[in-house]
Amino acid sequence: MSKKLFLSGLVLIAMLLAVTALASDQPKTSKPAANTLAVCGCGEVFTPNEKTEYVSYNGKDYACCTHQCHEMAAKDPASCAKMSEQMTAQKMAQLEHVKLAVANVTAVTEKGTKALCGCGKQFTIDETTEYLQHEGKSYACCTHQCHEMAAKDPAGSVKAFQKQMAEMQ
Repeated sequence: MSKKLFLSGLVLIAMLLAVTALASDQPKTSKPAANTLAVCGCGEVFTPNEKTEYVSYNGKDYACCTHQCHEMAAKDPASCAKMSEQMTAQKMAQLEHVKLAVANVTAVTEKGTKALCGCGKQFTIDETTEYLQHEGKSYACCTHQCHEMAAKDPAGSVKAFQKQMAEMQ
């Protein structure tokens, strides 16, 4: 009886492997997500839809926000791809500050992420910006010197950041 059970198990495993192999040969379909965002080479952030036109370059598809952008991009796909990649990186860098829970951000615009330092200076956050970490939040400091001062008394510095933000409103 155990021999029959063993052989039945082998046949079942072989059938399962055959079905899996056949299924993997089938083309995979993907559904576009309703909340997918695209960044056009011009910098526009938008949600692609069934009317969105794309430019292909180097195996990637780049969404164009308007027909006019598509026409321009189609003339020079390499430049379109480069601009789209640069604009996407810029937009993602702006969003990164929000993700970090930077408490003293005052505005996120196409010109950059603005913050208000505890010393009262308004500035644009960039790759050299240093952050004070306190109780799960980040506070952007306008200069290295401000960061050094804030790090000496984090709790007091946070109060200064909060005071500056309250006065701004």
